[in-house]
Amino acid sequence: MNNKGQAFTEAVFILPVICILVVSVFWFGKICLTWQQLVSASRYGTDMIANSPLNKQEIKKDIENYLTHHFIKGRLLDKNKLKEITVEINDAPVTKFDISDFVNIFSDIGNLLKNISTISVKSSLVRIKYSYDMPKIFQLTGNKTFDLTVESKILSGSGCPNKIHARIANSKISK
Repeated sequence: MNNKGQAFTEAVFILPVICILVVSVFWFGKICLTWQQLVSASRYGTDMIANSPLNKQEIKKDIENYLTHHFIKGRLLDKNKLKEITVEINDAPVTKFDISDFVNIFSDIGNLLKNISTISVKSSLVRIKYSYDMPKIFQLTGNKTFDLTVESKILSGSGCPNKIHARIANSKISK
């Protein structure tokens, strides 16, 4: 019996499997890291919706810089692979009342309580789609890329009071 020939034959069969396994582990780690960066950026965007007067375009640009700007220390994403950044802002309605009109407030207490206590079912959101290249070994399946999509939502009216938002300063204020 030739044990050296048998060991070599086993190594030839098992080596490609080990290579695929190692590449898969590293690739999956990179995907998880990229996914976490996208989740963090989408949450950053919803925080800006809730706590800043920025409009959609400003928030979108800030998220893009958060992921790709060269001044950022750490791992940057490729700007060309960033397919889509969607920002939807649905501010809660603003209720305005004047304290000098105190008597009229209590005459219409039902409407006042409805406007103050009603939680808006609309939510604001940030959705980010990033195109990820598959390793050469996995391109044998016919797919060269796949998209990672993350979304973060926030309830309308949460965060800072609506009256400080510049984006709704020109909207109608209901009594």
